[in-house]
Formats: sequence, C-alpha cells, structure tokens
Amino acid sequence: MSELEPIEYETGTAIRDYDIIKITQTPLGYEVVLDVNLDSGYALSRTTLEITAEDLQGYETQDIEMAIKYALGFFNQ
Repeated sequence: MSELEPIEYETGTAIRDYDIIKITQTPLGYEVVLDVNLDSGYALSRTTLEITAEDLQGYETQDIEMAIKYALGFFNQ
C-alpha cells in the first residue's frame, strides 16, 4: 500500500456502462469482477466490487445484479 495522502476531488467522471465478468459468492456477500467504461473515455478493466449482505439489505434487494447497478449509481428516476 502507498503511504501517500488521498487526493479529494469535487466530482469525478460518470460511468457510461459496465460488463459483469464474474460473480462469486463469499462468506460476507459477493465479489464481482467488472469492466467499467467511463464517460471520460477511459476504462477500468477487471475491477473488483464487493457487495456485502448488508449492502443487499440497504438496497432492499436480493438480486445481486440489481445491487451492482445501485452500487455503481444506476438508480431508476
């Protein structure tokens, strides 16, 4: 791990879309491997997202794919 101080930004770039590569159930919830395309034109490849059982409760769903959408900020308006 780096000893550098984190940089705080006002805002970031939006996620354009994402592809789910693999979902693995873990003792605490799920580990999800994603490819994420950003509006800035950059991409994050093989990014890991952890969704806990508490996250699922907070999102009021047991559907892991719906929880992934919520975790990435894709909400129905």
